[in-house]
Amino acid sequence: MSESGANATGKRSPASDATRDATASYGKNKRIRAKARLEELKQDIEALGKEQFSAGADMMQMLVIFQKDSDRRTEAEERRRREEREERREADRLEREERERIRNEVAEAAERRREHDIKESRELREVQQRSDAAREASLAMDREENRRRYEERLAMERAEARERHEQLMLMLSKQNKD
Repeated sequence: MSESGANATGKRSPASDATRDATASYGKNKRIRAKARLEELKQDIEALGKEQFSAGADMMQMLVIFQKDSDRRTEAEERRRREEREERREADRLEREERERIRNEVAEAAERRREHDIKESRELREVQQRSDAAREASLAMDREENRRRYEERLAMERAEARERHEQLMLMLSKQNKD
């Protein structure tokens, strides 16, 4: 770079004037060349540093992009898991509600069936009691009728027995008179 005798700004360096000077000594020329070489190396190092910085910046940009992408994927995965968890909770809640509803319906049906059975049993008992009462009344009437008939028959038999007795007595008294 410094072979043209210009530095980074495009101006001539004082060392290039000294190299043209014929009276310059070997040591001075060596120092001037070393200084120029040192300047070149500094410029090369700066250029490499800039390249490295820009490459590092590119690398940093890529790392930032990868990090953002990773963060986005992580957030999306967390959101998906959260949504799945919420969906499972909602499904579990709905399933619990459905089981509870079915359990309540079964319990209500059992209660209605029990009440219906109790009502039927009560009605059957009442019908049975009325039937028993009617049968008892019928039996009582039959007994009363049988007792009345018995008493009528007994009264008739007594009346007949009295009549026979009277006839027999009349016959005996007629026979005794004769």
